[in-house]
Amino acid sequence: MKKVLSVVAVLCFMSVSVFANPVDKFNSVMNGVSDDATAEKYLKHFADDMGSVMTGSNFGIHSKIGFANLNLSLKLNVVNVDNEIMKAEGTRQLYVPIFVAAVGLISGFDLIGKYGYFYGSNLYGIGVRYKIYDSTAYYLPTVTVQGIYSVLNIDSSGNKVDNNNLALGAVASFPLPFVSPYVGIGFDRTKSEAKSSNKEGLSVDVDKVRYSLGVSINILMLRGSAGITFRENGVPSYHFSLSAGI
Repeated sequence: MKKVLSVVAVLCFMSVSVFANPVDKFNSVMNGVSDDATAEKYLKHFADDMGSVMTGSNFGIHSKIGFANLNLSLKLNVVNVDNEIMKAEGTRQLYVPIFVAAVGLISGFDLIGKYGYFYGSNLYGIGVRYKIYDSTAYYLPTVTVQGIYSVLNIDSSGNKVDNNNLALGAVASFPLPFVSPYVGIGFDRTKSEAKSSNKEGLSVDVDKVRYSLGVSINILMLRGSAGITFRENGVPSYHFSLSAGI
């Protein structure tokens, strides 16, 4: 299991490293904006996409917790973006590998930690998941709720933006043999603050509701899954993961 996760991790991180940094036009775009209203609009569009980056590992289900109450997941978050800063760099899609570890606590609680790599910058997150109902019948879903706080501070070639996200969500999964479809809904708030350009100090908050659906295949202690998450504006992000419980 460890070898499989290690190989997938290397491939994911290598796939991101070959692309140009999508934030390297941040200073030039923001410096070219003459009025504060337009600058705030551009930063809100940027924060909207950063929210999708930071919440990309939140939805989904995981391998069953084993004797050590530990679950390890490697996820690839594919985000379609439509903000002015990344479009100036020629970027329409982001690829973000994220490693997630969940430790089972008591009474249905899991402690979640995550680390992601975003084109030279680091994404960190921590949260708690609670299993409201654990189903063994295919017609009744297992239901979990969660809260996760994430931080992504970008610093690339003098282009600096601090981002954080607080996300609350719920996931319902149906325990069919070997295959488990799931649906999820969540609300999150993303804050982005310019730390460079002549708009340094400008900050915005963006609230979003997200809807997710997907399916996983469970074989022994391994689980592979694929899912899609929609924002309110209909823009999708895609998620692929491999997880193992021990």
